[in-house]
Amino acid sequence: MIPDAVQAGKEALRQGRLQEAIQLFEGYLAQSRQQDKALGIPADSSDGEALEAQMNLVRAYHQLGQTEKARSLCLELLQHPNPQAQGWAKKILLRLPTATESLAAPSAKPVEPRSAPPEEPSPGAGSLSTRQRAAQLGMKIPLPERAGPLHWAKWGSLGVGIVFLWWLSFVLVGSHLDFGRLSFPRQLWFLQGLLPWLRNGLRWLVAGSLAVNFGVGLLFFAPWLMDQLHQRLHKLRWARLGEIERHSPETARLLQRICAQNQLKQPRLGVIPDAGPLAFVYGTFSDGCRIVVTQALLQQLSEDEIAAVYAQALGRIVNGDILVMTLLGSPIQLVYLALEQVSQLGSKRRDLIGHVAPLLYLIYTVLSYPLFFLSRLGTYHADHFAVQATGNPNGLIAALLKSAAGLQEAHKNDRRPSSLLHCTRLFSFLDFKTIAAASAAARLQDPSQAGQVFLWDQINPWARWMQVNSSHPLPGHRFKVLAGYGERLRLLPELSLGSGSKLDVARLQSRFWLDLAIYAAEVVGILIGWLVGLILYLLLQNRLDPKVIAAAAVVGYGVGLWAKAGLMYGGSLPARPTDVLSLLADPDADPRRGQWVELEGELVGLGPSGYQLGAELKLQEATGLIPVRFTSPLGPVGNVFSGLKRIRALVGRRVKVVGWFRRGNTAWVDLAYVQVGSNKLHSRPRLWLVVFGLGVILLGIWGAFYFPNLASYLRRW
Repeated sequence: MIPDAVQAGKEALRQGRLQEAIQLFEGYLAQSRQQDKALGIPADSSDGEALEAQMNLVRAYHQLGQTEKARSLCLELLQHPNPQAQGWAKKILLRLPTATESLAAPSAKPVEPRSAPPEEPSPGAGSLSTRQRAAQLGMKIPLPERAGPLHWAKWGSLGVGIVFLWWLSFVLVGSHLDFGRLSFPRQLWFLQGLLPWLRNGLRWLVAGSLAVNFGVGLLFFAPWLMDQLHQRLHKLRWARLGEIERHSPETARLLQRICAQNQLKQPRLGVIPDAGPLAFVYGTFSDGCRIVVTQALLQQLSEDEIAAVYAQALGRIVNGDILVMTLLGSPIQLVYLALEQVSQLGSKRRDLIGHVAPLLYLIYTVLSYPLFFLSRLGTYHADHFAVQATGNPNGLIAALLKSAAGLQEAHKNDRRPSSLLHCTRLFSFLDFKTIAAASAAARLQDPSQAGQVFLWDQINPWARWMQVNSSHPLPGHRFKVLAGYGERLRLLPELSLGSGSKLDVARLQSRFWLDLAIYAAEVVGILIGWLVGLILYLLLQNRLDPKVIAAAAVVGYGVGLWAKAGLMYGGSLPARPTDVLSLLADPDADPRRGQWVELEGELVGLGPSGYQLGAELKLQEATGLIPVRFTSPLGPVGNVFSGLKRIRALVGRRVKVVGWFRRGNTAWVDLAYVQVGSNKLHSRPRLWLVVFGLGVILLGIWGAFYFPNLASYLRRW
């Protein structure tokens, strides 16, 4: 009977029936104290149910405006023998308004219900959360400005995909068709001039027919293709709603309610046995989509956090962006499947075949980029849908933080890139490439410090440019939007985000364009070289061949590499000892001005063989995990064939690394050297740029003098 009263109080609190919740919790606590007194149990030795009731009672008092009662009960919890309860009470006391602030409110007006303090895990509470959410579900919240119109993005992406498929069909098939025998009868001699146009038109028509047939095939077979991929690589199994309901009853109710409201067939539910919390969704028809989660997500997240993740996935189905994403992204999964097969063959046969995989990984990455914009936009809209469906933006924030920390911890020792993370990147609810800051924030004991970690995402001018490399919005942007939803719903935020008002944003903006030019020096070099070559050709047209324009652009590329080597890799002074958290919390960091730093920790990651692109060497430090990049004097080629062999021997050992810290959509350290004891292993990023740049310059000079002249070819063309 007593646990039933606590459960009923939680449900009343969740639904906003505050007076009823207070009566239930107070009645249970009074009855519990009477029983303890009769049994001779000390008053401060309450069990888990009583402790949970006290914590929920604090939330109910606060929402009803009874701040002094909430404060008094928190002071009692400070004396509780459970350290977790003491820490929770201490955090909540800091967030409760003071007595002066409470008295300053006009007494003539009724007190509006306030949001409860963010929920902290209570001892014995299991996975059930009483995090406060909106008083009623389905409240309309305006979208933020950064979430543009999804409708045009979907159709635009689909149109680009169709045009690309049509062109590819023409290049591979249509252009090779011979319609030379096609002609008009003699009576239609006046139409003979149209024959070339007609032949080309037929080639494009055949190519279009192939593209349409391929697209229709994808429409029906893309989900099946991805099912087979995940079943083969990741041991995907299908689950019934009852299994999900055991972990989160709220999720089961949510799925039934949203599907009924939108007249959808319930998505097929899948579970993957992986140690990292992850969820993704795919499908080409609204009535045939799949929502797949890992076992770790069901185990590590609370009930309302699981529901928020499923609501976000449902948002992508209802909004329709995941349907386009699956249609366009499923062929890319074939490239990844080939990548897995080649890499496995390479791990068994240590010869050149194992190094074909980097090329496949590069193709996979390049083909994924055009879908990043739609994925980022779809994420904003799916988050908005989830908040309206659950009234719980804090639940989604907590799910993202926990998942980021869990993924980083589960995959930090991966000796090769995780196929699950890579092939679900476009379909997941977060981007594993940008979880470093969120993971560090999740580990903080004081949530008020988390805002500093996300300042870079919010105010640094590099963030907008570097987000192009991300399949999802940067965490700082995303949390800011979710916190804004919470403010509109009168909820206290799950974490405190800083405003950056004390930072010199103007200084960051003023130096950005020069830094961008240096960071992209090779591109700037190509443009300047092309312009110089064009001017020389126009001035000396009778003496020079047009090839001088191309040669000058090549030389400019090499000079740009030299400029990067000289301007991006300084550091003659002693390196500054620091930690990962301090580096991530620096809003001034950027990818150009490398900070000369020293870190100590354990090297993890980087397997013994297989493909190397995407495989990261990482440093596990007390405050976080950060990728470190090693470069041999021969660059990526040297890394693949020999450069990484020596550093692999250091994996698992405690080392000191010195290098240049940089921050883009993710953070990393370009290594100068790794030290174990008195032994140093040097990385040569600057030397590689100098050597490669010299080779490019010599190639451009050779081309200017010895490459065949282009003038005759251009006249013929």
